[in-house]
Amino acid sequence: MIIQRKEAEQLKERKTWLFVFGRRKTGKSFLVKNFIKWDDFFFVKRDKTILSESGESISYETFINILRRELNNNKTIVVDEFHRLGADFLDVIHALNKKGRLIVISSTLYLSKNLLGSKSPILGLFSEFPVRIIGLDDVLKALKNTNLKFTKKELLENAIILKEPIAISYLNESKTARKILAEIFLGTIKTVPALVGEIFLEEEKTLSSIYEGILRAVAQGKIVSTEIASYLFSKQLISNNDASMVQQYLKNLMDFGIIKKIEVYNKNKFIYKIGSPLINLFYYADEKYNISEREITAKEAENIIDNILPKIVEDVIREFAAKKTGLTESVIEEKDYDIDACLLKFKKPEIVIEVKWKSKIEKEEILKAEANLGKINAKKKILFVQDKKGINSSLEVMDVEDLLKNGF
Repeated sequence: MIIQRKEAEQLKERKTWLFVFGRRKTGKSFLVKNFIKWDDFFFVKRDKTILSESGESISYETFINILRRELNNNKTIVVDEFHRLGADFLDVIHALNKKGRLIVISSTLYLSKNLLGSKSPILGLFSEFPVRIIGLDDVLKALKNTNLKFTKKELLENAIILKEPIAISYLNESKTARKILAEIFLGTIKTVPALVGEIFLEEEKTLSSIYEGILRAVAQGKIVSTEIASYLFSKQLISNNDASMVQQYLKNLMDFGIIKKIEVYNKNKFIYKIGSPLINLFYYADEKYNISEREITAKEAENIIDNILPKIVEDVIREFAAKKTGLTESVIEEKDYDIDACLLKFKKPEIVIEVKWKSKIEKEEILKAEANLGKINAKKKILFVQDKKGINSSLEVMDVEDLLKNGF
Protein backbone atom coordinates (compact mmCIF):
# COMPACT_ATOMS: atom_id res chain seq x y z
CA MET A 1 0.00 0.00 0.00
CA ILE A 2 1.32 3.44 -0.97
CA ILE A 3 0.34 6.27 1.35
CA GLN A 4 0.15 9.67 -0.32
CA ARG A 5 1.71 12.04 2.20
CA LYS A 6 1.09 15.77 2.28
CA GLU A 7 4.87 16.22 2.69
CA ALA A 8 5.27 15.11 -0.94
CA GLU A 9 3.48 18.20 -2.23
CA GLN A 10 5.33 20.40 0.24
CA LEU A 11 8.64 19.03 -1.03
CA LYS A 12 7.67 19.72 -4.62
CA GLU A 13 6.85 23.32 -3.77
CA ARG A 14 10.26 23.99 -2.19
CA LYS A 15 12.64 25.02 -4.96
CA THR A 16 15.50 25.99 -2.66
CA TRP A 17 18.43 23.98 -1.33
CA LEU A 18 16.89 21.61 1.22
CA PHE A 19 18.06 20.11 4.49
CA VAL A 20 15.76 17.12 5.13
CA PHE A 21 16.06 15.62 8.60
CA GLY A 22 14.30 13.29 11.01
CA ARG A 23 14.88 9.98 12.72
CA ARG A 24 15.39 6.82 10.70
CA LYS A 25 12.49 5.02 9.01
CA THR A 26 10.18 8.01 8.75
CA GLY A 27 10.30 7.93 4.95
CA LYS A 28 12.75 10.79 4.27
CA SER A 29 14.65 9.06 1.46
CA PHE A 30 11.46 7.59 -0.02
CA LEU A 31 9.82 11.01 -0.22
CA VAL A 32 12.83 12.66 -1.84
CA LYS A 33 13.48 9.77 -4.25
CA ASN A 34 9.90 9.46 -5.42
CA PHE A 35 8.47 12.96 -5.30
CA ILE A 36 11.34 15.22 -6.35
CA LYS A 37 12.87 15.27 -9.79
CA TRP A 38 16.60 14.78 -9.21
CA ASP A 39 19.57 14.19 -11.48
CA ASP A 40 21.99 12.39 -9.13
CA PHE A 41 21.33 10.59 -5.86
CA PHE A 42 24.23 9.63 -3.58
CA PHE A 43 24.17 7.57 -0.38
CA VAL A 44 26.96 7.76 2.21
CA LYS A 45 27.62 4.53 4.14
CA ARG A 46 28.84 4.44 7.73
CA ASP A 47 32.41 3.81 6.56
CA LYS A 48 32.12 6.98 4.40
CA THR A 49 31.91 4.97 1.19
CA ILE A 50 29.84 6.94 -1.33
CA LEU A 51 27.37 5.04 -3.49
CA SER A 52 25.75 6.35 -6.64
CA GLU A 53 22.13 5.49 -7.40
CA SER A 54 23.34 2.53 -9.49
CA GLY A 55 25.17 1.14 -6.45
CA GLU A 56 28.63 1.98 -7.75
CA SER A 57 31.22 3.10 -5.18
CA ILE A 58 32.97 6.34 -6.00
CA SER A 59 35.80 8.17 -4.30
CA TYR A 60 35.26 11.31 -2.26
CA GLU A 61 37.25 13.35 -4.80
CA THR A 62 35.13 12.06 -7.69
CA PHE A 63 31.96 12.79 -5.74
CA ILE A 64 33.03 16.38 -5.03
CA ASN A 65 33.91 16.94 -8.70
CA ILE A 66 30.50 15.61 -9.78
CA LEU A 67 28.77 17.74 -7.18
CA ARG A 68 30.46 20.95 -8.31
CA ARG A 69 29.97 20.25 -11.99
CA GLU A 70 26.33 19.26 -11.79
CA LEU A 71 25.30 22.12 -9.51
CA ASN A 72 27.05 24.58 -11.83
CA ASN A 73 24.93 23.06 -14.61
CA ASN A 74 21.80 23.77 -12.54
CA LYS A 75 21.13 20.11 -11.79
CA THR A 76 19.48 18.69 -8.67
CA ILE A 77 21.76 16.57 -6.45
CA VAL A 78 20.70 14.53 -3.40
CA VAL A 79 23.15 13.36 -0.72
CA ASP A 80 21.61 10.91 1.75
CA GLU A 81 23.16 10.57 5.25
CA PHE A 82 25.59 13.32 4.29
CA HIS A 83 26.64 13.91 7.91
CA ARG A 84 28.90 10.85 7.60
CA LEU A 85 31.25 12.86 5.36
CA GLY A 86 32.23 15.04 8.30
CA ALA A 87 33.13 18.70 8.74
CA ASP A 88 35.24 18.89 5.58
CA PHE A 89 32.13 18.39 3.48
CA LEU A 90 30.40 21.27 5.24
CA ASP A 91 33.30 23.51 4.22
CA VAL A 92 32.96 22.29 0.62
CA ILE A 93 29.26 23.17 0.65
CA HIS A 94 30.04 26.59 2.09
CA ALA A 95 32.48 27.27 -0.75
CA LEU A 96 30.07 26.22 -3.51
CA ASN A 97 28.27 28.75 -5.67
CA LYS A 98 24.62 28.41 -4.80
CA LYS A 99 23.54 27.12 -8.19
CA GLY A 100 21.32 24.20 -9.05
CA ARG A 101 19.60 22.48 -6.17
CA LEU A 102 21.31 20.55 -3.39
CA ILE A 103 19.24 18.33 -1.11
CA VAL A 104 20.94 16.78 1.91
CA ILE A 105 19.36 14.21 4.23
CA SER A 106 20.35 13.40 7.83
CA SER A 107 19.14 11.09 10.60
CA THR A 108 21.17 12.33 13.55
CA LEU A 109 20.25 14.85 16.20
CA TYR A 110 23.81 15.95 16.85
CA LEU A 111 24.57 17.02 13.30
CA SER A 112 21.15 18.52 12.71
CA LYS A 113 21.55 20.61 15.85
CA ASN A 114 25.00 21.81 14.80
CA LEU A 115 23.93 22.56 11.24
CA LEU A 116 21.18 24.79 12.53
CA GLY A 117 23.44 26.44 15.11
CA SER A 118 24.94 29.91 14.94
CA LYS A 119 28.48 28.63 14.24
CA SER A 120 27.60 26.37 11.34
CA PRO A 121 29.56 27.07 8.11
CA ILE A 122 26.41 26.40 6.08
CA LEU A 123 24.00 28.41 8.21
CA GLY A 124 21.35 29.99 6.00
CA LEU A 125 22.17 27.99 2.86
CA PHE A 126 19.39 25.44 3.29
CA SER A 127 15.68 25.50 3.88
CA GLU A 128 14.87 23.13 6.75
CA PHE A 129 12.43 20.30 6.08
CA PRO A 130 11.74 18.00 9.05
CA VAL A 131 10.09 14.64 8.27
CA ARG A 132 8.06 13.08 11.07
CA ILE A 133 5.97 9.92 11.06
CA ILE A 134 2.99 9.85 8.70
CA GLY A 135 -0.04 12.00 9.49
CA LEU A 136 -3.18 10.21 10.64
CA ASP A 137 -5.33 11.80 7.94
CA ASP A 138 -2.99 10.54 5.19
CA VAL A 139 -3.15 6.99 6.56
CA LEU A 140 -6.92 7.03 6.96
CA LYS A 141 -7.39 8.19 3.36
CA ALA A 142 -5.06 5.46 2.10
CA LEU A 143 -6.90 2.76 4.05
CA LYS A 144 -10.29 3.95 2.80
CA ASN A 145 -9.03 3.82 -0.78
CA THR A 146 -8.11 0.13 -0.50
CA ASN A 147 -10.48 -2.81 -0.88
CA LEU A 148 -9.83 -3.87 2.71
CA LYS A 149 -12.84 -4.04 5.00
CA PHE A 150 -12.46 -2.87 8.58
CA THR A 151 -14.80 -1.95 11.41
CA LYS A 152 -14.57 1.64 12.59
CA LYS A 153 -12.46 0.51 15.56
CA GLU A 154 -10.11 -1.50 13.33
CA LEU A 155 -9.81 1.37 10.86
CA LEU A 156 -8.54 3.82 13.45
CA GLU A 157 -6.31 1.35 15.29
CA ASN A 158 -4.71 0.24 12.01
CA ALA A 159 -4.25 3.87 10.98
CA ILE A 160 -2.46 4.63 14.24
CA ILE A 161 -0.13 1.67 13.66
CA LEU A 162 0.58 2.67 10.06
CA LYS A 163 1.74 6.15 11.03
CA GLU A 164 5.09 4.34 11.30
CA PRO A 165 6.24 3.48 7.74
CA ILE A 166 7.96 0.27 8.92
CA ALA A 167 4.53 -1.08 9.90
CA ILE A 168 2.98 -0.91 6.42
CA SER A 169 4.19 -4.37 5.36
CA TYR A 170 2.38 -5.94 8.36
CA LEU A 171 -1.10 -4.85 7.26
CA ASN A 172 -3.41 -7.86 6.97
CA GLU A 173 -7.19 -7.74 6.62
CA SER A 174 -7.59 -11.18 8.19
CA LYS A 175 -6.07 -10.05 11.51
CA THR A 176 -7.29 -7.55 14.05
CA ALA A 177 -5.36 -4.32 14.44
CA ARG A 178 -4.21 -5.39 17.89
CA LYS A 179 -2.88 -8.71 16.58
CA ILE A 180 -1.05 -6.81 13.84
CA LEU A 181 0.32 -4.39 16.41
CA ALA A 182 1.42 -7.35 18.56
CA GLU A 183 3.29 -8.78 15.55
CA ILE A 184 4.97 -5.44 14.92
CA PHE A 185 5.73 -5.12 18.60
CA LEU A 186 7.35 -8.56 18.79
CA GLY A 187 9.17 -7.99 15.51
CA THR A 188 10.67 -4.65 16.47
CA ILE A 189 11.81 -5.12 20.07
CA LYS A 190 15.40 -4.76 18.89
CA THR A 191 14.57 -2.34 16.07
CA VAL A 192 12.92 0.44 18.06
CA PRO A 193 15.87 1.19 20.36
CA ALA A 194 18.12 1.07 17.29
CA LEU A 195 15.89 3.61 15.49
CA VAL A 196 16.09 5.92 18.47
CA GLY A 197 19.75 5.22 19.16
CA GLU A 198 20.79 6.21 15.66
CA ILE A 199 19.50 9.72 16.33
CA PHE A 200 22.09 10.12 19.05
CA LEU A 201 24.89 8.26 17.24
CA GLU A 202 27.17 11.27 17.21
CA GLU A 203 26.53 12.17 20.83
CA GLU A 204 28.66 11.00 23.75
CA LYS A 205 27.36 7.84 25.40
CA THR A 206 26.39 9.71 28.59
CA LEU A 207 24.19 12.14 26.66
CA SER A 208 22.55 9.30 24.72
CA SER A 209 21.64 7.64 28.02
CA ILE A 210 19.99 10.86 29.18
CA TYR A 211 17.91 11.13 26.01
CA GLU A 212 16.79 7.51 26.28
CA GLY A 213 16.09 8.02 29.98
CA ILE A 214 13.73 10.86 29.11
CA LEU A 215 11.81 8.62 26.71
CA ARG A 216 11.56 5.91 29.34
CA ALA A 217 10.31 8.40 31.92
CA VAL A 218 7.65 9.88 29.62
CA ALA A 219 6.47 6.45 28.44
CA GLN A 220 5.69 5.39 32.00
CA GLY A 221 3.73 8.55 32.76
CA LYS A 222 6.34 10.91 34.19
CA ILE A 223 5.31 13.68 31.85
CA VAL A 224 6.28 16.94 33.57
CA SER A 225 9.86 18.18 33.69
CA THR A 226 10.17 17.82 37.49
CA GLU A 227 9.12 14.16 37.29
CA ILE A 228 11.48 13.54 34.38
CA ALA A 229 14.38 15.12 36.28
CA SER A 230 13.60 12.99 39.37
CA TYR A 231 13.60 9.85 37.24
CA LEU A 232 16.95 10.72 35.62
CA PHE A 233 18.44 11.58 39.01
CA SER A 234 17.26 8.25 40.46
CA LYS A 235 19.07 6.49 37.60
CA GLN A 236 22.20 8.60 38.26
CA LEU A 237 21.97 10.12 34.78
CA ILE A 238 22.05 13.72 36.03
CA SER A 239 23.95 15.12 39.00
CA ASN A 240 21.09 17.06 40.63
CA ASN A 241 17.35 16.54 40.95
CA ASP A 242 16.71 19.80 39.10
CA ALA A 243 14.21 20.30 36.25
CA SER A 244 16.44 23.00 34.72
CA MET A 245 19.02 20.32 33.95
CA VAL A 246 16.71 18.56 31.50
CA GLN A 247 15.31 21.56 29.61
CA GLN A 248 17.87 21.54 26.78
CA TYR A 249 17.54 17.79 26.32
CA LEU A 250 13.77 18.15 26.10
CA LYS A 251 14.12 20.96 23.57
CA ASN A 252 16.46 18.88 21.41
CA LEU A 253 14.02 15.98 21.40
CA MET A 254 11.18 18.33 20.50
CA ASP A 255 13.19 19.90 17.66
CA PHE A 256 13.71 16.44 16.20
CA GLY A 257 10.05 15.47 16.59
CA ILE A 258 10.62 12.66 19.08
CA ILE A 259 8.58 14.23 21.87
CA LYS A 260 6.06 17.04 21.97
CA LYS A 261 5.21 19.64 24.57
CA ILE A 262 1.56 20.19 25.48
CA GLU A 263 0.11 23.00 27.54
CA VAL A 264 -2.01 22.29 30.59
CA TYR A 265 -4.91 24.74 30.32
CA ASN A 266 -5.08 27.57 32.82
CA LYS A 267 -1.94 26.46 34.64
CA ASN A 268 1.70 27.43 34.37
CA LYS A 269 2.53 23.86 33.43
CA PHE A 270 3.40 21.69 30.43
CA ILE A 271 3.42 17.95 29.86
CA TYR A 272 5.51 15.93 27.40
CA LYS A 273 4.38 13.10 25.14
CA ILE A 274 6.22 10.73 22.80
CA GLY A 275 5.22 11.43 19.19
CA SER A 276 5.48 7.87 17.85
CA PRO A 277 2.93 5.29 19.08
CA LEU A 278 5.43 2.49 18.39
CA ILE A 279 8.26 4.13 20.35
CA ASN A 280 5.83 4.96 23.15
CA LEU A 281 4.65 1.35 23.27
CA PHE A 282 8.18 -0.07 23.38
CA TYR A 283 9.47 2.10 26.21
CA TYR A 284 6.25 1.71 28.20
CA ALA A 285 6.48 -2.08 27.89
CA ASP A 286 10.20 -2.23 28.60
CA GLU A 287 9.94 -0.08 31.71
CA LYS A 288 6.94 -1.96 33.05
CA TYR A 289 7.58 -5.51 31.83
CA ASN A 290 11.30 -5.61 30.96
CA ILE A 291 10.60 -6.93 27.46
CA SER A 292 14.08 -6.23 26.07
CA GLU A 293 15.65 -8.68 28.52
CA ARG A 294 13.36 -11.66 27.99
CA GLU A 295 11.09 -13.34 25.47
CA ILE A 296 7.40 -12.52 25.58
CA THR A 297 4.48 -14.36 24.01
CA ALA A 298 2.04 -12.96 21.47
CA LYS A 299 -0.70 -13.11 24.11
CA GLU A 300 1.39 -11.10 26.57
CA ALA A 301 2.13 -8.56 23.83
CA GLU A 302 -1.61 -8.20 23.15
CA ASN A 303 -2.32 -7.67 26.85
CA ILE A 304 0.32 -4.93 27.02
CA ILE A 305 -1.21 -3.28 23.96
CA ASP A 306 -4.70 -3.46 25.49
CA ASN A 307 -3.37 -1.54 28.48
CA ILE A 308 -1.65 1.28 26.61
CA LEU A 309 -3.63 1.69 23.36
CA PRO A 310 -6.55 3.73 24.80
CA LYS A 311 -4.04 6.35 26.03
CA ILE A 312 -2.34 6.37 22.63
CA VAL A 313 -5.72 6.92 20.96
CA GLU A 314 -6.34 9.93 23.24
CA ASP A 315 -3.00 11.46 22.21
CA VAL A 316 -3.56 10.82 18.50
CA ILE A 317 -7.09 12.25 18.48
CA ARG A 318 -6.01 15.38 20.38
CA GLU A 319 -3.14 15.96 17.94
CA PHE A 320 -5.32 15.28 14.89
CA ALA A 321 -8.03 17.68 16.05
CA ALA A 322 -5.51 20.44 16.79
CA LYS A 323 -3.89 20.12 13.36
CA LYS A 324 -7.21 20.05 11.53
CA THR A 325 -8.58 23.12 13.29
CA GLY A 326 -5.35 25.10 13.60
CA LEU A 327 -5.98 25.43 17.33
CA THR A 328 -3.49 25.01 20.16
CA GLU A 329 -3.32 21.56 21.71
CA SER A 330 -3.78 21.35 25.47
CA VAL A 331 -5.24 19.19 28.23
CA ILE A 332 -7.16 20.00 31.39
CA GLU A 333 -6.04 18.74 34.79
CA GLU A 334 -8.12 19.57 37.84
CA LYS A 335 -8.33 18.02 41.30
CA ASP A 336 -11.56 16.15 40.62
CA TYR A 337 -11.47 15.62 36.85
CA ASP A 338 -9.30 15.57 33.71
CA ILE A 339 -10.22 16.31 30.10
CA ASP A 340 -8.34 14.54 27.31
CA ALA A 341 -8.24 17.43 24.85
CA CYS A 342 -8.81 21.16 25.11
CA LEU A 343 -8.16 23.05 21.90
CA LEU A 344 -7.39 26.71 22.48
CA LYS A 345 -7.93 29.84 20.41
CA PHE A 346 -6.01 32.79 21.84
CA LYS A 347 -5.67 30.94 25.15
CA LYS A 348 -9.43 30.31 25.40
CA PRO A 349 -11.11 26.88 25.01
CA GLU A 350 -12.73 26.44 21.62
CA ILE A 351 -13.22 22.66 21.52
CA VAL A 352 -13.08 20.12 24.37
CA ILE A 353 -12.96 16.38 23.72
CA GLU A 354 -13.35 13.32 25.90
CA VAL A 355 -12.13 10.04 24.37
CA LYS A 356 -13.73 6.75 25.43
CA TRP A 357 -11.88 3.99 23.58
CA LYS A 358 -13.67 0.83 24.68
CA SER A 359 -16.21 -1.49 23.07
CA LYS A 360 -18.92 -0.81 25.65
CA ILE A 361 -19.51 2.55 27.33
CA GLU A 362 -21.72 2.59 30.38
CA LYS A 363 -24.35 5.30 30.84
CA GLU A 364 -22.52 6.50 33.97
CA GLU A 365 -19.40 7.15 31.90
CA ILE A 366 -21.35 9.23 29.40
CA LEU A 367 -22.95 11.25 32.20
CA LYS A 368 -19.53 11.82 33.77
CA ALA A 369 -18.11 13.02 30.43
CA GLU A 370 -21.09 15.37 30.02
CA ALA A 371 -20.55 16.77 33.51
CA ASN A 372 -16.81 17.27 33.07
CA LEU A 373 -17.05 18.90 29.63
CA GLY A 374 -19.95 20.99 30.91
CA LYS A 375 -17.58 22.71 33.34
CA ILE A 376 -15.68 24.28 30.45
CA ASN A 377 -16.96 27.24 28.44
CA ALA A 378 -16.22 26.01 24.91
CA LYS A 379 -18.10 26.24 21.60
CA LYS A 380 -17.90 22.51 20.85
CA LYS A 381 -18.01 19.62 23.31
CA ILE A 382 -17.25 16.23 21.81
CA LEU A 383 -17.37 12.64 22.96
CA PHE A 384 -15.14 10.50 20.71
CA VAL A 385 -15.90 6.75 20.67
CA GLN A 386 -15.19 3.58 18.68
CA ASP A 387 -18.63 3.60 17.05
CA LYS A 388 -21.23 6.28 17.77
CA LYS A 389 -24.18 4.15 16.66
CA GLY A 390 -26.62 3.78 19.54
CA ILE A 391 -24.86 6.27 21.84
CA ASN A 392 -27.12 9.03 23.13
CA SER A 393 -25.60 12.10 24.72
CA SER A 394 -26.05 15.84 25.00
CA LEU A 395 -22.47 16.05 23.68
CA GLU A 396 -21.59 15.85 20.00
CA VAL A 397 -20.64 12.20 19.49
CA MET A 398 -17.97 11.37 16.91
CA ASP A 399 -16.12 8.31 15.61
CA VAL A 400 -13.51 7.61 12.94
CA GLU A 401 -15.94 8.27 10.07
CA ASP A 402 -16.17 11.87 11.24
CA LEU A 403 -12.37 12.17 11.10
CA LEU A 404 -12.54 11.30 7.41
CA LYS A 405 -15.09 14.10 6.97
CA ASN A 406 -12.89 16.59 8.86
CA GLY A 407 -15.61 16.69 11.51
CA PHE A 408 -13.77 18.94 13.96
